[in-house]
Amino acid sequence: MAEQVKAYVPIEITDARFISSTIAEPDAAEPNWNTTTVFAQGDLASVITTDSHLVYESLQASNQNHPPATSPTWWILKGFTNQRRMFDWKRGQKSTGTSPMIVSVRPGKRINAITLEGIRASHASITVQDGIGGATVLTIDKSLLARHAVTPFQWCFGPWVYDKVLCTFEVPPVIDPVVTVTLTDSSGTCDLSRFATGLAVDLGEIEWDSSLEDENNSAVVRNEFNEAEFNPVPDIPILESPIEIAANRINLARQFKADSNGKVIIFSGMDSIDSFREMHTIVGFFRRFKLATKNHKLAKFDIRVEGL
Repeated sequence: MAEQVKAYVPIEITDARFISSTIAEPDAAEPNWNTTTVFAQGDLASVITTDSHLVYESLQASNQNHPPATSPTWWILKGFTNQRRMFDWKRGQKSTGTSPMIVSVRPGKRINAITLEGIRASHASITVQDGIGGATVLTIDKSLLARHAVTPFQWCFGPWVYDKVLCTFEVPPVIDPVVTVTLTDSSGTCDLSRFATGLAVDLGEIEWDSSLEDENNSAVVRNEFNEAEFNPVPDIPILESPIEIAANRINLARQFKADSNGKVIIFSGMDSIDSFREMHTIVGFFRRFKLATKNHKLAKFDIRVEGL
């Protein structure tokens, strides 16, 4: 069976599209900024206004009455608040909450796709309702604990790990979808890096020589005695994939490229194959989108998506 490539630009979750979360805002570690509190160097402070949920880090001691947004020598922007980090497409930061962690959004338009990425939880459920309090049109319950085992010994004694990706492209086209995600874990804490919804398009059939490369720019500093100090940084995932597409879908692919130019996309190449799903699901942006015709019926395009 051919594997269809699906991709979409995630819907921005504004205050009007956000319903509720069990993650408090502001988080205890990110108290609201105010004019009277004296912040120490390294302290975090939240600045929350309509459609803006930001966290700043204090750069100096005795930091009082310096508005973070207009005091660059006193504050540096760190990103979204803990509650809203899962909706920050431009930064790869996670939201952390106590189990069960429950988040509900109302995208405000028809969708067919939901993606959870960067999950740390043993179980996840997704429900979609037709409006607030409306009929449930989709339910997904999935255990995320797995053993990557190929021998009986590994099946019995190998470590449990978490599947980090859960996505669906089968959301019924209701007018007012309400999406609720519930994560649970016996540790009492759950993480989620991305909670995305959108209207995915089929770009074509993925071919079997795709590749996932992790680039790492960690620095190594050596002194005069050649003793090394390793300063690690996270990998940068890069997915390269050749895709075959029918001639009558070329303009659809070109339109998607135009719509997603300079934007973060959700890309999924082999969602129905468990072993390849996580490898071919990436949140990032196009570094390359090269389209070439093979004949009058088929075309091929090569993509390079750099993860965030």
